[in-house]
Amino acid sequence: MRLYRELLESAGLASKSKEVSTLVLGSAAIVTALILVLTGVIGLALCLGVLVVAAAIEVLRLKGNSRQEKFEQLWPQVYDSFQNATQSGIALSEQLEYLAESGPSELRKHFAQLGRDLDRGEEIQVALAKFRKGIGSRHADFLSLLIELGYELGGHGMAQTWEQAATDLRQEQALLGQVMAKQGWVSGSAKIALIAPWLIALVLIQLPQNKTAFASELGSVVLVFGLLLSMVAYALVNKMGALTMPGRLFHGS
Repeated sequence: MRLYRELLESAGLASKSKEVSTLVLGSAAIVTALILVLTGVIGLALCLGVLVVAAAIEVLRLKGNSRQEKFEQLWPQVYDSFQNATQSGIALSEQLEYLAESGPSELRKHFAQLGRDLDRGEEIQVALAKFRKGIGSRHADFLSLLIELGYELGGHGMAQTWEQAATDLRQEQALLGQVMAKQGWVSGSAKIALIAPWLIALVLIQLPQNKTAFASELGSVVLVFGLLLSMVAYALVNKMGALTMPGRLFHGS
């Protein structure tokens, strides 16, 4: 469940988790019922229903990755802004107001919400937890940690910390940018290839003798075994194609 929750947060859908879950499960149920009506093969219908859920999770992953890639280019600018604010002695509330109005457009609403929560008197830990959940990024986790540290220290000695954080982030982006692009093409092609056997099964089942074979107990076993192989292949593709990246700092937020 933690993986699913983090996928929703990364995709910016944490506040709509119930709606997304209902949509995914409803789509799987509809596909299962439709295939069962069209083919009469319950094994194939159930397998395709499960694959719909897996496809939905992959869509969430892709949406989250796309959203976080857009955010990646914005974080150094945000860190620079906090560094300048610290050097100038600007209060946190004023800095959040500035970012809510003039910061990166994709992040303005999150800084605005953080500022409103603090103005209402919420504890900074609670307000930052909502901030992290709304963005769903390890950089947002780290940013919130620095904000809390600066809040506790009153900004003393934080300018150099902000500068170093921005420098480290830019170096990481330069190092991983090309590698991640190549890895994405290889992994995406492999995942698309996993769909091919099921498309072939849908074609083969149009013949009466094949339909009878798939509808038998042995046919159901073959389909379930094929589903398990597909899931194992999917897991292996994700495992072999994944880059070792620093994880989220706050899994429970």
